[in-house]
Amino acid sequence: MRDIIVMVFVTLTFLMRVGEAQHNAYCEGNHCFAVFQEPVDFATAQKHCESNNGQLMTVRSLESQYILSILIGITGDYWIGLRLPSGQCPDSASDLRGYRWITGDNSTDFQNWGLIDNVCSSKCVSVSKIELNWTEQSCDREINGYLCEYNFPSGCKRIDIKSEESILYETPFGFEGEDLLVLPMGSTATLKPFDSKYICLSEQWMQGPWICDVLNGGCEDECLSINQQRVCICPPGKILHDNKLTCVVVVQNDPCLNFGCAHVCYQQNDSSVACMCHHGYALAEDGKKCQNGFKMMNDVCIDEDECYMDGPCEHLCENTLGSYNCSCFEGYIATRKDPNKCQLHCPFEECLAECDPNDPQQCNCPEGYLSDVRNEIRICIDINECDNDYCEHNCTNTYGGHMCSCYEGFDLVDGWKCVQRKSSEGSTPSDFMTPSVKYPTQRPSTVTAGGLIGIIVCIVIVVLVMVFLLQHILKRRIKLEVPSAPKTQSDDGHDLEQVRTEKYPKPSVDRNFKQDT
Repeated sequence: MRDIIVMVFVTLTFLMRVGEAQHNAYCEGNHCFAVFQEPVDFATAQKHCESNNGQLMTVRSLESQYILSILIGITGDYWIGLRLPSGQCPDSASDLRGYRWITGDNSTDFQNWGLIDNVCSSKCVSVSKIELNWTEQSCDREINGYLCEYNFPSGCKRIDIKSEESILYETPFGFEGEDLLVLPMGSTATLKPFDSKYICLSEQWMQGPWICDVLNGGCEDECLSINQQRVCICPPGKILHDNKLTCVVVVQNDPCLNFGCAHVCYQQNDSSVACMCHHGYALAEDGKKCQNGFKMMNDVCIDEDECYMDGPCEHLCENTLGSYNCSCFEGYIATRKDPNKCQLHCPFEECLAECDPNDPQQCNCPEGYLSDVRNEIRICIDINECDNDYCEHNCTNTYGGHMCSCYEGFDLVDGWKCVQRKSSEGSTPSDFMTPSVKYPTQRPSTVTAGGLIGIIVCIVIVVLVMVFLLQHILKRRIKLEVPSAPKTQSDDGHDLEQVRTEKYPKPSVDRNFKQDT
């Protein structure tokens, strides 16, 4: 048992080290990739990856190239796991030109060489944000950073929750949110409103308090092992919360003290209290007792298979003792309004689109994302709703949505408006915010590339027509103008106008003009 504890502790330490040093990370299946901002040579970069049970990243396919485009967010050169063996010359006849991956093989379905150098010397390969081209570099040169890849033999599935519950996941890579799909070992989950906490170990979720050597057992204050049991201890003046992890100040006149909930009592938004039941139980009609999903048959309690009887789940349904759990296919999550329904989901700024295998042009993206094509791959890109003035004061873009907030002294109303609080003292803007996530019910109108070109062409044509008309009007005006000259008085009293051919142009004569006879 002690060996298992040490192994878990070492593994989690490795995961946390990855989270501290990385600039960005991406996980898919049992593979995670990370980019590190650290000027090192090729050999040092490989040692750093190996010290965390990984290796320099191999880019063998278009999918790997797509992951590169997500990871590299700023300019610079980054080592990948490709090098020319010492004493060899480049071979232009092969895709890898004689280079080999850090794993020792040369198999690949993809190559993206930039400028080629046929010099026979020790060379290693880097990539940069611009076109992600492969560039040959001296292996001893220190460049901006490097990319590592890690393989995780195990992870945990998402925890099934009820409609009135919510859950927050946090991975060792620093990602956190309710909608994470990849949960490697060492990830934690906090279940609301119970505030219970879980950690992913050996493909299973372990409820806190767990081993005190790992993240303090999940305890807020102090974690102790008493009689081989982990216990959280609170400082004087506080008592242990029902979740056995956090500490709370002793509160007088707590409305939940005498409310009589069988399992959990919590305070609602309108300051009233209500009861909730643990997993496998349902709230009874009295709103306080908890009962499980069994029925009596011949004086025996028999579990009801809700999946077979009602088919409540849109995708997958798993019957449990006294209850059932709904889950979604990969790439989907439960909807916020109905946990039995599923919707497309992307936890990143960009994700691969879901396309019809029989018609690759028919692709779908999650709500709040736009479809685009990059390197012949159909992807979904997050819409920045903040560009469309959804919020009255402050707006923060999120993946698939956005968050509105107000200045200090204002309250958020309807998810986007800011109303000033009634107070005798004036309010001034500050960094204090009242956040609220708002997902647009209607996707903002967008213009495709073809539509944008058409608009530009129309504008150019209109400008040319206006220039032509203006030039035509000016020419006609010049022709119609008659120059004036000083008048002289003739002897017979008539006014005569003197015309000088050397000063005024000879007027044009309309050859079709007929004179009166």
